[in-house]
Amino acid sequence: MKPTVIVEKLEIQKRLLIKQMVKSIQYLSLDKDFKKANAVMIKPNLTYPVYKRGVTTRKDFIECLVGALREINSTTKIFIGEGEGGYNSFSMSVAMADMGYFDLEKMYPNLKILNFSEMPTKEVSLETMNGNYMLRLPRIYFDDIDFAITCPLPKVHCMTRITLSFKNQWGCIPDTMRLKNHFQFDNIISKISELLKFRWAFLDGRYGLDRNGPMVGDPVEVNWFVASNSLGAFDRILSGMMGFDYKKIGHLKIAAQYGLVPDLEDIEIVGNPDELKHKFKLKRNFWNFPALAAFKSRQLTHLFYFSKWSKLLHDIMYTFRERPIT
Repeated sequence: MKPTVIVEKLEIQKRLLIKQMVKSIQYLSLDKDFKKANAVMIKPNLTYPVYKRGVTTRKDFIECLVGALREINSTTKIFIGEGEGGYNSFSMSVAMADMGYFDLEKMYPNLKILNFSEMPTKEVSLETMNGNYMLRLPRIYFDDIDFAITCPLPKVHCMTRITLSFKNQWGCIPDTMRLKNHFQFDNIISKISELLKFRWAFLDGRYGLDRNGPMVGDPVEVNWFVASNSLGAFDRILSGMMGFDYKKIGHLKIAAQYGLVPDLEDIEIVGNPDELKHKFKLKRNFWNFPALAAFKSRQLTHLFYFSKWSKLLHDIMYTFRERPIT
């Protein structure tokens, strides 16, 4: 099937959203693959310890996606997973419990919630623009998963400018200090998505995050429903809906060089993205710039986070700004 992106106004009521998802699942032929699969993974974006509008994927959205898949069968195993990160900032298991994700295990058969940071890993070699890069990823993707579905939100991001379907897989890296890989982010994120078999994307577009992100900023209600069988097509169309040129987004530009972002004329668009456009703007604050410098530099990352000077540097910084939530 050719790369296809479905763009509609989001249904708010659960019953109607499930119907909207079922229709999209059938149109994208996801139902055929789900019937044959032994196990699939759903990856929400849970980059904050509590639910926050425009920041974290709503449990209700994932519940509706699971409900739509369960209309196909109750035998295919469904995993819902996320990893810890952010400088050892919080427990993902506690966060998923607080947001109600573990309730889904009681509601649906053959469903399990996972914290990637508490699971076995496998070392892999990623072929990137800068040569091979070694990384440890959750073994379950290689041993048990037939394919994966990513469920991001439309957000601006102070380091990567926007975070959509490719960026969401950064949470698949189980290392609680995964920031040590930031300097390679543009080169590896789409490769990670491809290796971990992420073939579909469903946007939780009730709210987006404007001005700054991925955790602070201005939540905006956009009510977008976007689904696709191609992460590259998904990010290309959505970045345009947000007012960004995907060619100016580092990781999407490189994903296109890997052949993972289709040409516009090769994408089937169901719906009218222009009718739903909402212009997002990234406005970095003062503290974003030293963090951005470290994000792009292996040496500065070591200085700020792993050297003997890191605690002193952070103590100085937090005399001027609030410490992140833990």
